Amino acid sequence: MVAFDGPTRLRHGTGSAKKATDVKPRRSGLIAILLVLSTAALAADPPANPEQTQEQAMALLREGKRQDALHAFETIIASRSSDPSGALYVASLIEMEDGDWRAARPYVQRLVKLRPSSFPAWELMIQVNQEAGDLEARDAAITALYASWRSALDPKVRSKVSFMRERLRGAKHTLLAQETLEPGGDDILRFLFQPAEEEGKVRHMIVVRSDSETNERWREDGTVPYGTVVYHLDTIEQLANGRTATRPYEFYVGAPDYERIRTKVVGILAGTVQPLSGEADPFWAGEPAK
Repeated sequence: MVAFDGPTRLRHGTGSAKKATDVKPRRSGLIAILLVLSTAALAADPPANPEQTQEQAMALLREGKRQDALHAFETIIASRSSDPSGALYVASLIEMEDGDWRAARPYVQRLVKLRPSSFPAWELMIQVNQEAGDLEARDAAITALYASWRSALDPKVRSKVSFMRERLRGAKHTLLAQETLEPGGDDILRFLFQPAEEEGKVRHMIVVRSDSETNERWREDGTVPYGTVVYHLDTIEQLANGRTATRPYEFYVGAPDYERIRTKVVGILAGTVQPLSGEADPFWAGEPAK
């Protein structure tokens, strides 16, 4: 049995929204897989062609030879291996990162059949269905992911606090869109969008969050009844002097729907949506950061 785990795990708490800029998402690229898929785990069930082992395919990936690695994984998948789940997973992720959900889809479909309770498999299925525009299937995959998460015995799965919804592609940036699995209380980070090229750097973010200060202010002035949670969509920029610049774009009474948030984020990337006050961070509609 090949042991694999999804690379996307966002670690954050539900503390004050003022701490949102301290969020440090785990790297969601293929390098993270190399830390999860050990040599021992990859050694199970060699393919028909002994030259194309999973270990060798991963070595190609480590060397940055993505297409060669993909072809090697495809050979493993086409072989008579009794458990090609590891190869299916990595091949799917390569295709998704390269923006080819159509190529990834049959791999992901086969993967969820082999591993129907796998959190990372359903996480990929969510992304494929989002790219395909099949929102009904996407929501069904989200339901399956939650069932996998809640029933998991593996502590790595149980410790997850978010899942990745999609790679949202704009003209200049591709954003890794993540959603908190189990938000609660007044201080919540609900959605986070981070540029793929800034993985681990946390220099620019788009967040949908709530905070106690805003909730209390809106409740006290009668804008919302007590118990209602107010969310706001902000862009956050980490400045060179160590400070942060926060630009609010929209407020929501109650948890906002992802598609509504997505539409706003797409507008920010296109430069057609402006903050409620001041000027937008030019990064979002400008050139990718170096």
